[in-house]
Amino acid sequence: MGHFYTAIKLLLGLCLLTACAGQPAQPDPIRVLLVTGGGWHDYQAQEPLLTEGLSARVPEIECTVVHEGNQQADHRVTIFEKEGWAADYDLIVHNTGFGLLTGGDFVERLVQQHKGTPAVLIHSAVHSYRRAKPSAEPWFRFSGVQSMWHEEERTFTVENVAPSDAIMKSFPLRWETPVTEELYVVEKLWGDITPLAQAYGVETEAFHPVVWKHDVNGTRVFATTLGHNVGMFEQDVYLDLLANGVRWAVNR
Repeated sequence: MGHFYTAIKLLLGLCLLTACAGQPAQPDPIRVLLVTGGGWHDYQAQEPLLTEGLSARVPEIECTVVHEGNQQADHRVTIFEKEGWAADYDLIVHNTGFGLLTGGDFVERLVQQHKGTPAVLIHSAVHSYRRAKPSAEPWFRFSGVQSMWHEEERTFTVENVAPSDAIMKSFPLRWETPVTEELYVVEKLWGDITPLAQAYGVETEAFHPVVWKHDVNGTRVFATTLGHNVGMFEQDVYLDLLANGVRWAVNR
C-alpha cells in the first residue's frame, strides 16, 4: 500500500510540473515614474488618459505618479532634488511644462541622476528646461534637440519618415492631427538622433521633427513634441505611438 501512495504522489507531482511548464512566464514589471505638472496645459485631465492608455497597451507597467506645480512654469519637482531618485525605476516619463525654470544647477543634476534610466519626453517636456542658466546644454543634449518656441496652434500633417521602425510600425504614413497642436521649431539637433516623424511649419517654411529617438551616453530617450491638447491623449494612434516608444526605451 505504501508503494501505491508513493506512486500516486509522484504522478501528481509530475502532472503539476507539466501544467506549470505549459504556462508562459509572466514578464517582469516595468517600473515607471510619471512626472507631470506645470504651466500652459491641462495636466490634471491628461494624467488619467495617459496612465490608463499606456497600461492598457503595456500591461507590465507599474506606474508611480509625481504630479506637482500645476500652472507653475518655474516649479522644481521635489523628487529631482533627491540623490539617486531614478534608481528605483526602469523608465521616467516626463509630461511637464516647466519652461520658465532657470536653475542651471538643478537641470544639470537632473540629467546626471537620469543617466542609465531611459526616458520618454512628451510635448512640453522638450521645452521644460530650455531657459536654464547659464546654459541649457545638458537638457538639449539629453532631449536631442534645441527648441525655444513653437508655431501658432493649428492642425497639421504628421509624416512617418521611418515606417519600418518598430516604434512607427502602426503609425500612418500621413496623419492629420485630429485636434490642434503646437509645432515645435527645432533650431538644432544635439547628438545622433533618429527622426521618426516630421511636420511642415507654415511659418518657418521648413520641416521639423515631431517624433524621434536617440541614445545619449547609454540612456535611451524617446521623444515627441505632439501632445499639447487633452484631445490628443484620447487618440489611439497617439497612445499606440507612446506605448511603442515605452517598449523601445526599456528594450522590451
